[in-house]
Amino acid sequence: MMTHCWRYNFPSNVLLFPGRYMLVFGLFWLGCVCCGWGNLPAQDMAERSNFIICYNPSMSSEKFASYDIVVVDYAYPPKSIAALRRQGKLVFGYLSLGKVQKQRPYLLAVQQAGIALQQDVNFPDSLRIDAGDQKWHALVVESIIPKMKEDGFAGIFLDDLDDLKIRSLQDQGVALIQRIRKSNPHLQLMANRGLEYADRFSPSVDYLLLESCFLQNGRKRDPSESAWALQLLSVAKAANPKLKGVAIDYISEKKVPLNSDQKRLILEIQGSHEQNNLLSCVSSRDLQSVPSISDN
Repeated sequence: MMTHCWRYNFPSNVLLFPGRYMLVFGLFWLGCVCCGWGNLPAQDMAERSNFIICYNPSMSSEKFASYDIVVVDYAYPPKSIAALRRQGKLVFGYLSLGKVQKQRPYLLAVQQAGIALQQDVNFPDSLRIDAGDQKWHALVVESIIPKMKEDGFAGIFLDDLDDLKIRSLQDQGVALIQRIRKSNPHLQLMANRGLEYADRFSPSVDYLLLESCFLQNGRKRDPSESAWALQLLSVAKAANPKLKGVAIDYISEKKVPLNSDQKRLILEIQGSHEQNNLLSCVSSRDLQSVPSISDN
């Protein structure tokens, strides 16, 4: 869940490569070594945009002046959304497909439908939802997303797809994403991770986000871990050639003055993003600030 200090442990097969994964990963890794991180299919450079995620609902729209694609919280004020859209920006609103924060206005509807489960132990302000229940699917498609569109969002950022996998709800997650697309053919959709089954939902989304795939705790990940994520992105792109790859990595927990080593690392990670044709953002993990491009 990206709202608060999200972390992800890569599956053990990233490091162990048992059985049938050895040959597939080995071939992909050889491509990484020879061609630069896998040399994923290039996107039209004219489509490249500056990209940011910031969940601070009080952040002034003026702070996003340097960015073309902006992901903000569900609670971002409609007037500010309108201001961003007048500047020609593509604005996504946050929506978890597996959890509901206690301050969301649709919490009561979730509770009345009887689909609220236990509190998330990692995020005390959130409740897990029975994401496989058709009442949740109907609430998302018939109520929550129409309200977000009414507020001015031109895109929806779909989060917690990894949480659905952990709970063995991939099938239900894919069905919900497909239903969202069918009901909103012109709405831009960005999915956060769910990489192991992204090829199943990628035909229904426009962007796939690789979160924390190059940095962990402010340090570079093992190259095999990044290659694992890129290989799954390439599989998702094979299912949807129009899919755009996006990446966000975190240099620190909160926005702080950067030392020279951190600045060099940011440039290196941005270079890795660009080399793999990923729209790039390097920020702080709390996602409450807007790093200026000049700072990076």
